[in-house]
Amino acid sequence: MSRTCFFNLHATPRMSTTSAPLSRFLDRRGFLRTTALTGGAIHLATRKSAIAQQTAAGRTIKCALVGCGAQGNALRTASKDVPGIQWVAMCDIWKFSIAKTRGGFLGENKHQIDGEVKIYDDVEAMLEKQPEIEAVFIATPDFLHAPLSRLCLSKGKHVYCEKMMSNSLEGALDMAKAGKEYPNQVFQIGHQRHSNPRYINLRENILKKGVLGRVTHCYAQWNRGVSGSQPQDAVKGYDIPNDVLNKYGYGNIFEFRNWRYFAKYGGGPLSDLGAHQIDMFNWMYESNPVSVIATGAVDYYDGLDGRPKYELPDNMMCIYEFNTPGGVLRAYYQVLTTTGSQGAYEKHMGVGGTAIISELDTNGNQLYAEPGNSWEEIALGENPPIVKPQDKAKSKFWEHPRDWEKPKPPSYGAVSMADVRESKALSQWDLAVKLQRKPHSPHVQNFIEAVQMKKPSHLTCPVDMAYKSCVTVLKAYEAAKTGAKYLFKPEDFAI
Repeated sequence: MSRTCFFNLHATPRMSTTSAPLSRFLDRRGFLRTTALTGGAIHLATRKSAIAQQTAAGRTIKCALVGCGAQGNALRTASKDVPGIQWVAMCDIWKFSIAKTRGGFLGENKHQIDGEVKIYDDVEAMLEKQPEIEAVFIATPDFLHAPLSRLCLSKGKHVYCEKMMSNSLEGALDMAKAGKEYPNQVFQIGHQRHSNPRYINLRENILKKGVLGRVTHCYAQWNRGVSGSQPQDAVKGYDIPNDVLNKYGYGNIFEFRNWRYFAKYGGGPLSDLGAHQIDMFNWMYESNPVSVIATGAVDYYDGLDGRPKYELPDNMMCIYEFNTPGGVLRAYYQVLTTTGSQGAYEKHMGVGGTAIISELDTNGNQLYAEPGNSWEEIALGENPPIVKPQDKAKSKFWEHPRDWEKPKPPSYGAVSMADVRESKALSQWDLAVKLQRKPHSPHVQNFIEAVQMKKPSHLTCPVDMAYKSCVTVLKAYEAAKTGAKYLFKPEDFAI
């Protein structure tokens, strides 16, 4: 058995430190200095030329994580059941993030370490010192996605970059162009729903097969209360000197910790949360929008009454229009950080039925047929896409579990009268396919499989597809600023 194909389950890494030169690229935007997490055994680096020749499915891929915050840790956690990953390096400028991620690597991911994982805060130094790295996962603030993706691709590495692609259309376009410039490199964007078997089932077996009939409307939301969107503060004992923060463009530690709400670094909740669900409009119907109207503002984090002041809207609402083979499809999206009511889910509404779906089992994943539509035959067979529900489908928000009591209807004499305008009861179903893993796991696995085969066409969310979603999201800000409907042009989506 070759050590390049199997992990050493008993290796226990320990810490040591080394130094690294400051790169020209990172003088602009990258990460400083380097330290190392090393083991007792020295693992020989595979030659770059040998790596390029290996295309066997199932082979071990040496991976590095750049950006060790919340999203980086989510990827690390999701990767633990993905075959073929060996973590060899991690990179971040904040020692607090490094400490948390290091603990995870030495804990639940220890089976994916064979001898050593080195720690850096200089990306280019990491790539120079460890040429055996074959794939890089990028989970930094959005404004670094474009330069870091291009850097890694230019060094011959495969790249998994988190969404949004960038906080700007210019950055996203540069990433899409970089994907074309390095066609042999696998370049995945982290819209993980593309690899989720639950969503694939809805797309391939329900929507594409016309089970819902003509879909005229979609609705999606991500509602998060203020308790779940509190600003992040400095962490005692893990300060970053102001000169270091300024070097990388951050005005202060508050901006560094809350970068998503500042246009220089991120795209606000519409980008951070909405990107996943707005992307589903494009992907599910294989179409780009023709228009968008939008409104939003900084409704809560406005600097008043002791609250912090954010630059980007904390609440947004958008209506997109798509031209589909069946006719116009209107898709409404809202992201709120002032209420967590009904959480996050997406709904597809057709003349023949409706489907509600979410990454979470608790938020829907049910269907109901309009009167006169029988789905009994669809539920037959060895692997049916839908099944009879064990519980009543919750197609209306007031049917969901609640702590308050639903008011009783008024009584007219001895008998309560039904409203004659109320629709007939609907036939109720569940999506048969469920995901028993972390939401990111299938997407990470899709990327690793593509790297193992050196086959970019295997990806479920390549960079050119993600670019169109990025345009769809960011143009909503333009519509909100002008107050007018934005009409998309074909050149908006051209690369």
